[in-house]
Amino acid sequence: MSNFKNDAKSYCKNNDAKSYCKNNKVALIFLAVCILVIFLSSFIASAIQSNGWQVEVTDLRNVENEGTITDLSGEEAEVAGEVVSGILFKPKDASADNPLPAVVLTHGYLNNREMQLQNAIELARRGFVVLTVDREGHGNYENSGDQSAMMATSGLYDSAKYLYNLDYVDKDKIGISGHSMGGMTTAMTLLQDASVGIVSAGLMQAWSSFMGAGADVDVGMLKAKDDEFFFTTNEGEDGTISREYLTTQAAKKFIGNASLEGDVVSGAIYVNGQAAETVGGQETEGAFRVVYEIPGVHPQNHCSVDGAEAVVNFFYNAFGTPNGYEYISEGNQVWWVKEAFSLIGLIAFFALIFPLASLLLTTPLFKSLRVAKLVTVERSVPLLDENGEAVLDENGNPQMTTETETVWEGANKPVLPKPLKGVQKNISYWLAAIGITIFSGFSIHAICTEYGNKVFPNTQLYPQDTTNWVATWAVATALFSLAVILFFWLANTVVNRVRYGNDYAQYQENPFEAGKIATGLGGLLKTLVLALLIFGILLAVLYTNWAIWTVDFRIWTLAVKVFDFGVLFPTIVRYAVFFGIFFIISALFGETYRASNIPEWASTLINVFFNIFGVLLVIAIQYGCFTTTGYMWQDDMALGYIVLFPMVPILAIATVIARRMTAKTGNIWLGALINTLLFTMITCSNTAASFSYVMG
Repeated sequence: MSNFKNDAKSYCKNNDAKSYCKNNKVALIFLAVCILVIFLSSFIASAIQSNGWQVEVTDLRNVENEGTITDLSGEEAEVAGEVVSGILFKPKDASADNPLPAVVLTHGYLNNREMQLQNAIELARRGFVVLTVDREGHGNYENSGDQSAMMATSGLYDSAKYLYNLDYVDKDKIGISGHSMGGMTTAMTLLQDASVGIVSAGLMQAWSSFMGAGADVDVGMLKAKDDEFFFTTNEGEDGTISREYLTTQAAKKFIGNASLEGDVVSGAIYVNGQAAETVGGQETEGAFRVVYEIPGVHPQNHCSVDGAEAVVNFFYNAFGTPNGYEYISEGNQVWWVKEAFSLIGLIAFFALIFPLASLLLTTPLFKSLRVAKLVTVERSVPLLDENGEAVLDENGNPQMTTETETVWEGANKPVLPKPLKGVQKNISYWLAAIGITIFSGFSIHAICTEYGNKVFPNTQLYPQDTTNWVATWAVATALFSLAVILFFWLANTVVNRVRYGNDYAQYQENPFEAGKIATGLGGLLKTLVLALLIFGILLAVLYTNWAIWTVDFRIWTLAVKVFDFGVLFPTIVRYAVFFGIFFIISALFGETYRASNIPEWASTLINVFFNIFGVLLVIAIQYGCFTTTGYMWQDDMALGYIVLFPMVPILAIATVIARRMTAKTGNIWLGALINTLLFTMITCSNTAASFSYVMG
């Protein structure tokens, strides 16, 4: 402790603000730019989602209200509303004197309330009160433990009741809409409410089974042309025929005209089974049915201009233009601009890691972790004559001279790769990379559909439905990579002994060299503390940003979002053990397979390519087949590959982080630990759980 205090005093004495800024100019500028970009992009994103702050956006947690309704039988009934986790969009003109139409939006299986932001933003700027909510087992709505997250429907109807009890909501104009399993919940709620009359309109997104609704309720379907889960059948050939739905009797029965000649027309409003004339922004007279077919596949519904256009069109036809607002054409959309700035914020959020690490590594506590550098030092030595004897001056004293020496400054010497040349080196480099990337992709199917749940079943301690099999895949890929590394290490050892005899050692590359920390266990513990500190700062930025702007960092299915820290974090730590195995071995592999005759940026790109190619390949095959034929390559992976969509950018980002942190510390541990903490958090906060979370 005394040594640390002395180091700190010396550090403060020798590093005044001016010299510190000069010595760390690049890192400080980088840090400032990241923070500026984060808050500026969030400011703009907030301005867009609030329509220039004309819409009040509120994070609702565990709120309740009460009211009464005279149901369709004429009986008075109590209405108990509740929102466990939701985001409320309240237009400024909504008041008791001017109640506005309202819509509850909910997400699909494995998603959360933020996945409906595109629709919330577009409806709210047009004057609708909007509430986008988590369903049980998702987001910030913890599973009670009574049922699987896939079948947990609680959250939508209670939220509709909550809106009904608000005095600034038009009680005759309350709509609901959900995507995928949220579409199922929408269908169930329409049926449940048929005798009550709270809900006036319901749009099922990516869900084809209509169960019934009140006689005066408007009902619609929104589907992708090729939807993995919409209207599946075993007629003809196994698989989906989603693209043929508009030609089927099921579609004709839904719009109320089983004898309709020709196909159901996408986007046509059918009243009593007949296409009706509609005017933009005006309420359609009479209860109607409509089917919207948009380009794309199932997960594109909630990141689609066409999808948002259909949602807005449905509720315009159901409720008309809200009082005090002008009609805005359905194609006039701004949500994608908000999404673009959230993406910019996401990039800056990840980039923040690099200057934080650089600056923290200059502090007394962590400076011993910095990578060693070759420096030239001068020293005074006696001047020697040609016989090697000291040259004396007139007083008999040795004359001195100055010589320079290049030495390592710091204990953590960097891993120095050898040139990539020769058949042996290239075989080791390229065959290993190709083998691992192919395994990582083509092992997904078996692990997801058969082995994952057997090896790693859901439990109270590990409750997340898909995180378990993804963790199994990650560990399997890591162990396969380790086996490949060991195989080529052994093979190269044998070949080098034969080729070079006793000199073989100088041609060897130790694949575990990048895992060494010169300062031992103490250095590893310091590295863990540093990783936790960086992770903590990132969380502070995330939560502060949310508290100010009510926006987080995201693009489509990749999101860094706020979560109930005390509830979820213990589970994140437990899953981190498994993902840690993956990120540690991945970082080792990335450092082992690099070469000095390739620039660092090129080595990084090569590693990114091989880390994502296998996963990207199987996804491409699946969706290449699906979008060209309407049938999936592996129909039992309809959900599995969707789960891995965010994994592709995660693997790429993690590769860059690992490489840069190794360059700063001379070993793989800081990058591997940061990746483990950060990406386990992202994975666990963006999926579903079929058990309640255990605190300990």
